[in-house]
Amino acid sequence: MSKPKGKAADSDGKPDKRRRRAWWLATRRRRSEWQSLVAAGIATFAGRPRASFEAAQPGDPVLLYVSKPDHAIRAVGIVIQRPQGDRGTGEATGQPPPAEATPPIPTLEVQLAFEVPDPLGWQSIQSAPALQGAEPVRQRSSGTLFPLNDAEYDALRRQIIGRNPELAGAFASVDSGIAPLEGEGEAVLQSNDLITPHTHLREKPSDYRTAAPGSQLPAVSSLDELQSLTMLPFEMLEEIRDLLEETGQVVLSGPPGTGKTWLARGMAALVAGDPARVQIVQFHPATTYEDFIEGLKPQLDPRGQVSYAVLPGIFVRLCEQARLDPEHNYVLVIDEINRAPLARVFGELLYALEYRGPEGAVQLSASAGMGSQRLFYVPENLLLLATMNSADRTLALVDYALRRRFRFIEMEPDAVVLDRWLARRGNSLASRRTVLNLFKKINERLADALDDDHRLGHSYFMLDPLTPGTLTRLWRSAVRPLLAEYFVPPTGELDEYNALFDEAGRTMSAED
Repeated sequence: MSKPKGKAADSDGKPDKRRRRAWWLATRRRRSEWQSLVAAGIATFAGRPRASFEAAQPGDPVLLYVSKPDHAIRAVGIVIQRPQGDRGTGEATGQPPPAEATPPIPTLEVQLAFEVPDPLGWQSIQSAPALQGAEPVRQRSSGTLFPLNDAEYDALRRQIIGRNPELAGAFASVDSGIAPLEGEGEAVLQSNDLITPHTHLREKPSDYRTAAPGSQLPAVSSLDELQSLTMLPFEMLEEIRDLLEETGQVVLSGPPGTGKTWLARGMAALVAGDPARVQIVQFHPATTYEDFIEGLKPQLDPRGQVSYAVLPGIFVRLCEQARLDPEHNYVLVIDEINRAPLARVFGELLYALEYRGPEGAVQLSASAGMGSQRLFYVPENLLLLATMNSADRTLALVDYALRRRFRFIEMEPDAVVLDRWLARRGNSLASRRTVLNLFKKINERLADALDDDHRLGHSYFMLDPLTPGTLTRLWRSAVRPLLAEYFVPPTGELDEYNALFDEAGRTMSAED
């Protein structure tokens, strides 16, 4: 009896229905591989560990985990084939590679089988008892391709089907197929009706030119939701909200990395009630009165002639919107407010901020210079929420007249927030203690050597995954460059802080 064409066969001529190996493949939503997969249904992935890429075979099922921003298994795919000659073995030419040649990075071609409409999130994955020893869980998915044994794959499949019962048949079809021989991936493409791209996964690209102001803000409808988002004390959030609504102007001040901008965005969404009523602007040394309030600017008419007109800046435009909708709050978020020459940027607005409404109306200088008699005032429902990096001394401190018109909330580096954040992502108590100890030692040294304003905020240490490798990367890419600016010229300080990171990394490796 001849062997069936295109199938592996045993001595009896029957197809070899060996169980295929399952894989966990990690990617990110904005990476080109994921974009290709969701758009065309097929993509080539590269990464580590190398052994996993070399062990994967055509026909193997793949669970596609999107780390950021989803942190969930969003789709299931099938290995198609490995591109020819990718192992550095001379498969493409039949000749061995030169001895000095660097082996190419292994790659894997994957085709989308079906989507997971209700994605399986990381919290559900890492809390399942059957998955405690799974390599992607132990490694916090720090890598690209991880093998899954039968029990781990079955546990993940059961969880996905539990959330998406309609996928039971799709999984059965993927699992029941016979693994094709090397180079026969095209047969799978032609015979498996499941392998088609699904429009649900196709992320519609946003158009920054037409997106509504504030459309990227977090959805927050209550202080409870804001607390869950920021992990800050409820009483603190309540105080900031009340101060903002009562006084109209609040500045969140603190060292870098204390979550000021993140909190400002969430608080603005809560107080405004609708992202369309929020505007965000970042100040910088070149910010001018003309940008913020109003200025004389050139315009080109239909005949190509240049004329000049007084055009409103972002603050005046938002005030006009708020004035037409007095039943709702409008919020202007000013990020890095102390980066601009504030007295020149705000101008006569200082008076209008202190005395809201028509009784505080002023005549704007640019309009007055063009002969306009129109008065401007800041409506009661227009609120300003600003952030200020207290370690940034490149410009003068906030003008005293402006400081008197704002309420200031100090944002401190917070070990409790850091610990809650790390615990929420399933990190062990030992790893958290190691990082918290590093966080404490570094800030104590910085406070003694410089001052409290030069400490590091907790967001620097919010690492996912939390591993010795990500600690090293944090030091190399973020902390060391910042400290190099703090200590000019350095006299051994960088080596001292580097030693603290090294010690933490060794401790974490020993705990694993």
